[in-house]
Amino acid sequence: MEPEVHIIEKYFQVVHGCFTMTNVRCRGSRKEIDLLAVNLTTGTKYHVESSVRTTQKLRKENMDSIAKKKFDHPAIKETIKGFFGEPKYHRWLVIQPQKVDPALENVAKEIGIDIWFIDVIVRMIMRKIAKFGSRDHVLRTLEIVKLKEDFDQTHQARPAKQPRV
Repeated sequence: MEPEVHIIEKYFQVVHGCFTMTNVRCRGSRKEIDLLAVNLTTGTKYHVESSVRTTQKLRKENMDSIAKKKFDHPAIKETIKGFFGEPKYHRWLVIQPQKVDPALENVAKEIGIDIWFIDVIVRMIMRKIAKFGSRDHVLRTLEIVKLKEDFDQTHQARPAKQPRV
């Protein structure tokens, strides 16, 4: 499983209180769903795909092919129908931080996909972390990052002292 899918899974568990399944194989094809999530209290369902790239930005021209490949493929739709039953669920595409392109968002909205940014998801998990000492590797990593950020904010105004040797 891709590291960003682990992070997205923790987001749905910690922030939304969802039951999650990752890397769901689609019968009769080589297709795989990154994440399915269900909030058992509200019944809200999510199909989430990750397209986080470190080298290039997502462009509106790519949205149609992503939708066909990751959301609208018949094997994917059939698999989701098997889990969710009804066709009513949210479709999310998680991408890397980038300047928001209104044309990209419009194209995504037209085809029924919500775009989310991985950095926003990380920040939302970090805000939700109430205690420290988690044994979960994703949450533990974010706890360490949070400690570093807290330290940096506390010591930002003070000049750093050099250790005595």
